Amino acid sequence: MSKLIRFTTSLGIFATLLMAIPGFTQSQSTPLVIPRTLPNESFMVNRTSGTCPQSIGIWTATRQYEGGGEFTVIANTLAIASRASLVRSNKKSAEFSARLKSNFASCVGTATSQDETLNLYRFRLQNGNVIFRVQLPKDTPSNPSEIMMKNVISGQPAVRWAIAD
Repeated sequence: MSKLIRFTTSLGIFATLLMAIPGFTQSQSTPLVIPRTLPNESFMVNRTSGTCPQSIGIWTATRQYEGGGEFTVIANTLAIASRASLVRSNKKSAEFSARLKSNFASCVGTATSQDETLNLYRFRLQNGNVIFRVQLPKDTPSNPSEIMMKNVISGQPAVRWAIAD
């Protein structure tokens, strides 16, 4: 009888592990690196005053899976500024700042997208800095979201976030 109990217990543990493996592998994200290609999205800068860049690029990537998706954005701020630093963050937002290069130090402007899939990302240029902000929408019962990672990768702001369907 004790052999049957041990066998049943072992089988139960094995079955639990077998069912959990897909969840473990889904949650393991690949490390972030700066792509060797040009940014795949571009935001036009709306200049208020000063000398501003025409646009600011970002790299975006999406990984869809059953029950949601994972989104990665890296802002190409080194094209117009020095190394970025993370200024503030929480589970719904992340804000980075970098000193503008001298030729853009006088710039005052913004860069946003009208594209619904990109309107979570915004740039503000003022006081000799570029501020890059990721702001996730408020959670709904059917669509909770959260920033999973925020970091500076090779001097540039990087954020990975997820949303459930």
